[in-house]
Amino acid sequence: MAALRTLKFETCVPPTVMIRALRELARAGNWPMTRIEGSKMVDRWAVIMPLSQFARTIGLAITRGPFAGLEVHCWSHTAGSAGAVHHSVWTMPKRLPEKHIQTLVQNWAVMMPRSPFRWTWGERMTIGFLLPVFRRSRKAFSAMGIPIGKGEWPQSGLGEWPPREYLMDEEE
Repeated sequence: MAALRTLKFETCVPPTVMIRALRELARAGNWPMTRIEGSKMVDRWAVIMPLSQFARTIGLAITRGPFAGLEVHCWSHTAGSAGAVHHSVWTMPKRLPEKHIQTLVQNWAVMMPRSPFRWTWGERMTIGFLLPVFRRSRKAFSAMGIPIGKGEWPQSGLGEWPPREYLMDEEE
């Protein structure tokens, strides 16, 4: 069995938008992909008692090309009494170079309609100001080389997508 690497992002962008952005990047590179649907058990806190629930997940798997073996699963989860945090988990073989993964994640983040790591004041009030989600999200995106400073999103200077080495021919 191949060794896997996992990236986790908590975002303010809904799962359908995250998957659509990845699908557009995959189509631009002519990478064959499959849709994934499923469920995931998540914990929700009701006052002081944890409750287990199932969250519906959607995802995309790249079957061939430079990112063959990459799977992205996304879901929304309400951890408290209100407000949802959207999750994106990327699972990929360790053979994929870190530089290529960073390039893909940076272009994926730029495809979002808004900054995926910056919640509005109303969203923060609904979810809870003291949750560590907001800082964790900024740190995860920053680790992928995405500038998180105020006014730095969307990232510029990424070049044209897809880079020549990521393209697949039509007949492949």
